[in-house]
Amino acid sequence: MTRAALATAALTLGLYGLALPAPAPAAGEAKPGAAQQAVIQMQVGIPGAVWLGETLAELLARYPDARQAPFANQPQVLRLSIPSEGISALAMGETPAAMTIESIGFNFAEAYEGVPASTRRTVEGIGAGSNVNELLEIYGKPAESGPEDRRSPPPGAVAPSGRIRHVYRSADGTVTTYFVVEGSRVLRMAMNRPATIGRFILKPPAAAPPPSVK
Repeated sequence: MTRAALATAALTLGLYGLALPAPAPAAGEAKPGAAQQAVIQMQVGIPGAVWLGETLAELLARYPDARQAPFANQPQVLRLSIPSEGISALAMGETPAAMTIESIGFNFAEAYEGVPASTRRTVEGIGAGSNVNELLEIYGKPAESGPEDRRSPPPGAVAPSGRIRHVYRSADGTVTTYFVVEGSRVLRMAMNRPATIGRFILKPPAAAPPPSVK
């Protein structure tokens, strides 16, 4: 049966609520393999590899060689890196058994925090070699953009790197994804769940206002 005939049959059966099995790939048409499926999904991660909300136990069972390190002396947060995959992550929870993956990062252009660049790309094609024009064309105007290092340097210190963070948020606001760019290059991306980040990552106390002069 030709593809045109299959399409006609599908339409006819659909009118009666019947399902038609998907046609097999035509001769010479490649089947989607693991390499094609293992791509980064915006606001999700990589299903089957690493994704927001999966348990720490699941990730370590899949990547037993993942490096683990404390995060800023906060026992409820664990820093993870998988150099062989170009992936970094943060797990959070009241106890190790309750920890889930709440932040994931993917490097595209260079090593970052000891994790080398990955060959993975987003579903839409952003990855190694992508530029900021392609990023904006694909994902549109960011919800916000600003310096990657938003802290003001102390007097006499070197100025921030000039790297820009373009932020995109999920429709329901539960997930934030950002891309870091330098000049025209897209360096890396990360995604997280802000509510959990705000719950477990302690914020430094605000500086006390200077005493008033009487």
